[in-house]
Amino acid sequence: MTAVFSEKEKKEAFAIKRRLWTYWFIALGIYVAALATMITINAVSVVVYRDRSVYIPFLVASCALGIAFGCGSLFFFSVKFKLTSRYCRMLRNMRDGIKERGHGKFTEIRPDITEKEGVYFYTLVLDCPPLKRGDITERHILVERTHSLPQIQPGDEVKFVTHANILMAYEITPAENPVAAADAEEAAADETAPVTEATAESAAADEE
Repeated sequence: MTAVFSEKEKKEAFAIKRRLWTYWFIALGIYVAALATMITINAVSVVVYRDRSVYIPFLVASCALGIAFGCGSLFFFSVKFKLTSRYCRMLRNMRDGIKERGHGKFTEIRPDITEKEGVYFYTLVLDCPPLKRGDITERHILVERTHSLPQIQPGDEVKFVTHANILMAYEITPAENPVAAADAEEAAADETAPVTEATAESAAADEE
């Protein structure tokens, strides 16, 4: 079967998450160092030199830095880190979670993007054998939006492995071409016709 997510891709996703954490902690370290420096300078100026001239500028600067760092952290964790973290969690759940195997005939691909637990997918529609009488045979399998499937024709047999209805691996078996099958049957009939005619003529001659 063809895996949707390669091992290299999984390692890169987790490496990006670690790198994002590193960037945020570096920014946090710079913010804390700047704040500590201003507090230290202000304390020395007040205690040693009895000078409060830097108090107001440092207070304004520390408030501005705090607001900037807070807004930047909010944006960072709500957009880039959130998407990467959800993606990595999906990969981790696929590795550790329950997997389901099945097969069905390809019907269509629906390009409309849907969201599940912070990850975005399009839909692969298959006609699967019912598990029991009365079951709905149409199955909607989620495919991560950055991954494309090879060309599939309606009626092709698709074997799949999923976790939480998310496609992990697949194998495509092309369906028999009905036009080619019809041409083959017609050619076989054409080849058989002269033999049949010759046999009929031979039988008529024997009767005479």
